[in-house]
Amino acid sequence: MPATPVPLVIDTDPGVDDLLAIILALGSPEVSLEAITLSFGNTTLDYAYANIQRIAHALKVTAKEGALNNTVLAERVEHGTHGKPIRVAMGASKPLGGRMFTASYFHGRDGMSGVSFLPGNPFPCAESSALFGSAPDPMPADELLLDILKQHPPGTVRIAAVAPLTNLALAFLKDPVTFRRVGMISVMGGALDLPGNTSPVAEFNFFADPWAAKVLLEDAVKEGGYLPISLFPLDVTTLHTLPYSKLVRDEHDALYQKSTLVRLISHFLRKPRAVTNSFAPPGTPFDAAKYDLFEAHDPLAIAHCIFASAPHLEWKTAFRVFLLETDGTRTRGFCVVDRRNHGTPIEGQNKAELEERNGAHDEHGIEDTKTAIAAQDVPGANVATTTPGAAWFAEMFLERLGMAT
Repeated sequence: MPATPVPLVIDTDPGVDDLLAIILALGSPEVSLEAITLSFGNTTLDYAYANIQRIAHALKVTAKEGALNNTVLAERVEHGTHGKPIRVAMGASKPLGGRMFTASYFHGRDGMSGVSFLPGNPFPCAESSALFGSAPDPMPADELLLDILKQHPPGTVRIAAVAPLTNLALAFLKDPVTFRRVGMISVMGGALDLPGNTSPVAEFNFFADPWAAKVLLEDAVKEGGYLPISLFPLDVTTLHTLPYSKLVRDEHDALYQKSTLVRLISHFLRKPRAVTNSFAPPGTPFDAAKYDLFEAHDPLAIAHCIFASAPHLEWKTAFRVFLLETDGTRTRGFCVVDRRNHGTPIEGQNKAELEERNGAHDEHGIEDTKTAIAAQDVPGANVATTTPGAAWFAEMFLERLGMAT
């Protein structure tokens, strides 16, 4: 392992791709997973915690089977982090405002394609493990986030935010000074130039709690400046795919027969695979190369936290101006991108509201309109535009999961 792995917190709503992303982090020597903070989202909070313990059991059994094809992962399954179980904290059970929704339409009611309800319970929850202990942390998620930030030097902790942003928003609102000690926040959320995946305009994490996203991407800017957020919207995550056949193994496959973890993964990806396959156009031959693809939304954000400092890998972002829609009946969670190109002073602003706030200007002409309007910090974020590539990602991902064969 590197001499000083980067401290990492994963804020998550596990969820099938979340669980794979957590295994990716556990199998990566570049980072030290300090805590997992849980949120509602893909499923409810009770199932979210159960899913963490279900993965813990599968990893523990697979280690005993000698089938964890990743020595870093095997070491952490046996000893945890720093010789102790990784802290797992219960967080938000609902958004900051509005109605609570889950993504059971994709992940299943339990977040694992109904694995919880299989006859005979072949994939039980761990009652106790060296990896995640036996009970949730006594601190709630927002307080645990702040506690870890206090324990480490400013600028060193990275947060992978792959759930609705409620826990992070609550932590920021509770103690913005401590929260700003964070070194990097890799956020999976939003859709800027693509349709949404939950509504026609909204990606699920931003749809589930747009109020929390607004706190971090808009309100925080007005209250101390931009947070160190790198945003991974659907625009970039949907480009990072791998065939489901690499993850969902046939029962005759040697790795399936050898590894409890591989059998669990193969089961919990069944519903997402069926949903994804249903997007293929009817009445034409099914093209597996086009439609039988796992989109690695959350794992890509985790990969950024792991490899952002790797000198041989290229990650690039570009600042994008947008606002979060919170009130829209049909557009909740919509990233309202400013495409007007009317100049920096009004970028991301409503002209009528600016005029109302600042008073009337330049009544006899338009020569000084731009300079008359008071410029403000523009709402938006640094959005990922370049990654090391889909091929690199797929190879790395399968290797770290121990499923490269």
